[in-house]
Amino acid sequence: MSHLASDALEAGRIYRSTGAIVAEKLRSDIYRAWERSHCQGANSRALQVEKLSTLETERLLDSHSYLINVVQPYGRILSQAAGTERHAVMLSNQEAILLNIIGDKETIHGPEPFPAHGTLLSEAVAGANGIGTPLAEKDYVQIVSTEHFIEGFHPFACQGIPLRNDIQEIVGVISISVRSADAHKRLKEILICASHGIEAELLITKLEKDVRRILASNPDDYQPLEELRQDIIQSHNAARLKLEVVSRMVVVNRLDYAMQLLQQAENSIQIFRRRADTWRNLASFETGVNQPVSLTECIQDLIDLLSTEITIRKVEVVTFWQEPITVMSDKKSLLRKLFSFFFTSF
Repeated sequence: MSHLASDALEAGRIYRSTGAIVAEKLRSDIYRAWERSHCQGANSRALQVEKLSTLETERLLDSHSYLINVVQPYGRILSQAAGTERHAVMLSNQEAILLNIIGDKETIHGPEPFPAHGTLLSEAVAGANGIGTPLAEKDYVQIVSTEHFIEGFHPFACQGIPLRNDIQEIVGVISISVRSADAHKRLKEILICASHGIEAELLITKLEKDVRRILASNPDDYQPLEELRQDIIQSHNAARLKLEVVSRMVVVNRLDYAMQLLQQAENSIQIFRRRADTWRNLASFETGVNQPVSLTECIQDLIDLLSTEITIRKVEVVTFWQEPITVMSDKKSLLRKLFSFFFTSF
């Protein structure tokens, strides 16, 4: 047992005998989670978690079908990366209610009880855990073995990260639980990259809505913006394929190669986010207030966004400035004008 786990085990013994939470025995985020769990009335000796009724669960899954479908491919990637280790990849909504679970048969359908669809995993009900605690902390959290507030979760090492939509609202949590500490460590970066990939998928849906709005309101602008949208989606699809390969490489212990690919996938997702942000400014009909805007950055963002179009048209774009240029302008209007100039010149 690791030093952290033994300290947490001792903290649990003290808590169950005296009701006191010993801060020096727990990592800071785990201490906060135990405090919240205690204050909200979670039972550290609970043998089973609470669930919604069958009807309530069916309604919940139906209302969250879109999120479940978006996350499903990434859940399979994470499950594949876990290999033969006993594991469970879980998705919850923003209220810590379990929506989907993927894992090995022994964990999901074995004799030992494991949370199912409709299970309530908030800290108030399930204590510190890989779903409720990331929601409460609004960040990535890992909870190893005895750091779980409830004894029934001690066999697992769990980690989870919130999922945010295009306006940065938390819409759920993706989490993975394993019984092996080694597997737990190697899955962290894949989980984080997968969460970024899921958020990119959510952004793609928003881009599709924007395109429909453009088609209805400004059909003349539709075709060039739709082509650019397809370009940035293709770049994101390439990132997801890299993540798929990473999950296979990790299983066969080609860790160096897997980590190189993982970094490439993460970089591709970040590029997608920047391009999508530029595209959404182009697709916006809004106007804002004049303020200092970096003209050089706007031009560079457009060149990056138009890179596929530039290659197809066999055009060479050369930029030259000795220092950054800042102008007073509404950024959205400025980008739309620059975009028009680029296409006219093409």
